[in-house]
Amino acid sequence: MRILVSISLATVIASCSGPMKDKVVNEVVGEIEDSGNTINFSYMDLSVKPGEDFYAYANGTWTKNNPVPSTETRWGSFNELQKNNNAALKAILEKSAASQNEKGSVDQLIGDYYYSFMDSNARDKAGIEPIKPFLDKIDKLNSNKDLATVIADFHNDGLGLLMGIGVEQDLKDNSRNVVYAGQGGLGLPSKSYYTKTDDESQKLREDYKQHIVDMLAFIGINDDNNGGIEDYSEKILEFETALADASMTRVELRNYFAQYNPTPLDEFDKACGDFDVKQYIQARSYGDIDTIIVSQPAFYSKIGTMLKDYPLDVWKLYLKFHVINGAANYLSSDIEKARFAFYGKTLGGQKEMKPKWKTAISDISRNALGEALGHAFVNENFTESSKEKVNEMVENLTIVFGERIDKLEWMTAETKAAAKTKLESFTRKLGYPDKWTDYSSLEISRTSYANNVLNCARFEIKENTEKLHKPIDKTKWGMAPHIVNAYYNPLWNEIVFPAGIMQPPFFDPKKEDAVNYARMGAVIGHELTHGFDDQGAQFTAEGEFKNWWSESDQMQFSARTQKLVDQFNNYEALPGLNINGQLTLGENIADFGGLTIAYYAYQKSLEGKPRVKIGGLTNEQRFFVAFAQIWKTNYTDDALKMQVNTNPHSPGKWRVLGPLSNMPEFFEAFDIKEGEAMRQSEEDIAVIW
Repeated sequence: MRILVSISLATVIASCSGPMKDKVVNEVVGEIEDSGNTINFSYMDLSVKPGEDFYAYANGTWTKNNPVPSTETRWGSFNELQKNNNAALKAILEKSAASQNEKGSVDQLIGDYYYSFMDSNARDKAGIEPIKPFLDKIDKLNSNKDLATVIADFHNDGLGLLMGIGVEQDLKDNSRNVVYAGQGGLGLPSKSYYTKTDDESQKLREDYKQHIVDMLAFIGINDDNNGGIEDYSEKILEFETALADASMTRVELRNYFAQYNPTPLDEFDKACGDFDVKQYIQARSYGDIDTIIVSQPAFYSKIGTMLKDYPLDVWKLYLKFHVINGAANYLSSDIEKARFAFYGKTLGGQKEMKPKWKTAISDISRNALGEALGHAFVNENFTESSKEKVNEMVENLTIVFGERIDKLEWMTAETKAAAKTKLESFTRKLGYPDKWTDYSSLEISRTSYANNVLNCARFEIKENTEKLHKPIDKTKWGMAPHIVNAYYNPLWNEIVFPAGIMQPPFFDPKKEDAVNYARMGAVIGHELTHGFDDQGAQFTAEGEFKNWWSESDQMQFSARTQKLVDQFNNYEALPGLNINGQLTLGENIADFGGLTIAYYAYQKSLEGKPRVKIGGLTNEQRFFVAFAQIWKTNYTDDALKMQVNTNPHSPGKWRVLGPLSNMPEFFEAFDIKEGEAMRQSEEDIAVIW
């Protein structure tokens, strides 16, 4: 019961390093005691040499003393900030739920939703009743021709079955919205979970088959009542494996060009065989369209083939499983626990479920009411002074980035000019939207949590569908204001920093500049650099998916970024499990570039100021320790495996080791010698932005 996502272009991107230039050399005038406004000395392990493992040097004691809580799959700075935000969000929700609020107000919407979420008795009493209309609709399927209409109806209700089709901005004509068709339909995290043949992967698929059995039992399907299909869990796994075989890998999904396939509707309809695309389009209320952007053509051809390869009873069984599996968290406690047993424990290594109020916050934050909750959050927990300070940092980092572009030795003057134009065209969104979402058509009550979930999903689907025939609205945000994150949107050439991340430990007006530039400054630099990573660099200043590079510059850029690919491919996260340098390339470029830009912006902030040592560390040393400490993270082994297999971000430890081992500025600050682990060889050092 979650809104479909057809294609996501909000990304993070780019990188930079090089010989130290324009270093401000002010005399160190003395040493002061730790006043609490600097790095966390208690986190450090001084028995580790900075040149051996800087992550352990900066975070070793914290790592030993902060195991992953039983309700989590990882624990680090993001979790610490989220913990603080959650306390504020819980107070807001409890107050709203306990009050009589005006119908349609933000307090009424979030308060009644929260009340319905926490009402376990009502949810347990309802059981599977909320999904019976969907199951009945599947039972009434009589032919393959009916599948298109039924799946379209489910998509209109926010049930993400089989594939993802929705409205997004056209990559090459970004003045309009179009319909995109993307892959989907899998119950495991990605294609590789179906194709790997090692013992661990095969065991995981057996666990998944047991999960299928457990979930279908809740709707009365078992070995004695399975529609005449032998070993129905095996049949569903086989069905999903066929979909996975025709799906793109996580690395392939980073290739925007390969996914931009404008296809005439008649041609797309033919490729899908018995799946009636035109009937589907009509049922989705897309109107008179003649072209669809097909992101994965092979996937949709496979759907056409599978309509012949699998009888209707198998299709119906597959759909029923995904209805109950997708809705499990919105139904009774026993169904919710059964889903957690696989996705939480088996896949993530999480020992126990989060408290219900924390799960409620996560749920609201991801649905249509996320912005409403964020609205209430910023009213009570965000100051304009923080926004002004972060905006000043954005300004400073943008200036530094421009100066670094000017000094690049590997880029031609023509491409530099285009890069500077793009940098100067960035739009920034800080804190919260200037225009809030109109929720007047959204109905939320205290009586049924499942109905509230459906209403939120339908609200989002309707809003997405209506974009097709409306002008681009650049006031919209892709993230709720209280979320602890940030993003870059290449189509709008914008960087967005929600209020949720502009707080300690990422940003703290009480901390010295070394800390704020190393943390929030590096985050800002990260998003700026995303406009110039291997994906963002494919978009112009106007957000068009069009080349603005000379051929020689493209070759230089590819050669330099390949060094990062090779470097990260050699990092072993767990025995036998290496980081995928190609999957994580965009984020690694952004981490590297963001840190470098933040470093030089911090250097500018020191001009004319006396330098001091604190705790024996210079300004530069504290800057690098502060950066390393923001990425402190412990993982369960299962969560780390999933991160490496599916996530474009490298795990926290390597977000520190990777960038620093390419930075001469870091080598100088800690006197890192050639041959030490924290210093790449001269020929391997990546010099990009």
